[in-house]
Amino acid sequence: MDALTAKTALEKGKASRHEFEGLHYIRLHDSVARLPKGSVRLDDGTVVPGYPSIGRIQALGPGLAKQYGDELFWAEEKIDGFNIRILAHQGRLLAFSRGGYLCPFSTDRVPELLDPTLFDDHPELILCAELAGPENPYMEGSPPHVTEDVALFVFDIRRAGANGFLPQEEKLALAERYRLPLARVFGRYRADDQQALHALILELDEAGCEGLVFKGETRGARSKYVTARSNITDIALVSDALLDLPPEYFTHRLMRLALFESEHRGDDTALEQELGRALLRGLGRAVERSRSVGRVGHRYRCRFREKRNLEHFVAHLEATGGPQHVKILYQPTHQEDGYWVLEFERVLPRMTGTLAHSLSGGAQFD
Repeated sequence: MDALTAKTALEKGKASRHEFEGLHYIRLHDSVARLPKGSVRLDDGTVVPGYPSIGRIQALGPGLAKQYGDELFWAEEKIDGFNIRILAHQGRLLAFSRGGYLCPFSTDRVPELLDPTLFDDHPELILCAELAGPENPYMEGSPPHVTEDVALFVFDIRRAGANGFLPQEEKLALAERYRLPLARVFGRYRADDQQALHALILELDEAGCEGLVFKGETRGARSKYVTARSNITDIALVSDALLDLPPEYFTHRLMRLALFESEHRGDDTALEQELGRALLRGLGRAVERSRSVGRVGHRYRCRFREKRNLEHFVAHLEATGGPQHVKILYQPTHQEDGYWVLEFERVLPRMTGTLAHSLSGGAQFD
């Protein structure tokens, strides 16, 4: 994205200017000149391309055959986290969200989650990673193998100014040399390796993991496939937001669940019971929250190394989420184990209003 392209995008309303502690950047909120939305142009002209969307395979066997044919592809773990891009710029590490915002939380925590000497030796590299864990301020869920705070999982590396991602072997070599935390790589497969892939996806499903990402070795085609339980987990975490999320959030996951069961298991009474509990317990949680505190929302806790980054994050929440939908429960005045702690709640306005009306005795006309 050269200066003229950025200027045109700004004039057409496809980009906006932002600032963070003296760093000025332009963020694309629409695709421009083959750059995906979320792409960023920094004040020195450096371009951080947006991460491309990846198609979702709905049926594993037919999907892999259609997408890859006889091509070899890599299978990696799909991590349930917050997608960020990390780079070194003017002596500091920066982390940008998938939407192209400089993320104060990720920028605060990244320096302790990876070896920064990578960027001393390779300043042109951009890491694509997931920030995941129960203290992720953007996500309700967490991978089962991250039980506290947050962890980083690098899944792709690219060079600034170059198209595409580094080949898998080069990525793995850099990860080994610099001890980069990687999303698990399970190896190379072909579409007809059905028995091995079937066993792998069931193993991930049993462990509560989200699924797999496939990366073609020749053409570079990418796709993703999720486990049955990841769909149930998603529903369990946000069924109390039933009225505030688009219906497709739930119907898409129900369809994926049905297709997974048909392909891998057949009838599974235990899974059907898990789905029922996922829906009803979340809705029951919403009712109890409405009765006890008069609102329904999702609560988050996160830790910061620097208090100024916490303050930037709060400002970011209020600017992007709308202050009427974000209630800060606790503005810290002390540190805990060396970190500044923030707890906040994102209020769900439709569920809050509907339950308040119902529990006060209001009538509903169907």
